[in-house]
Amino acid sequence: MSIDQTPSTVLYQVVAKEMNTTEAAVRQATSLEELGIDSLEMIEIVMAVEDRLGISINDRELHAVGSMPELLALIERSPKKAAA
Repeated sequence: MSIDQTPSTVLYQVVAKEMNTTEAAVRQATSLEELGIDSLEMIEIVMAVEDRLGISINDRELHAVGSMPELLALIERSPKKAAA
């Protein structure tokens, strides 16, 4: 994994692109609500992060996430996808 593909960098890039904002704004936000992320956008964000990092995020755990730090922690502990 290259330095620019760390979980935090990927998350902030994906959220910034999806929410049409800057990475700096995403880094400053604490809650998902503050960024205006709804359930559909969350699905799109998670799918993009999973693809870029090659991980699989647990849907049940995702429902309990309410902040960027919680989402990042979930991403960091998510297992790699099995090779096809």
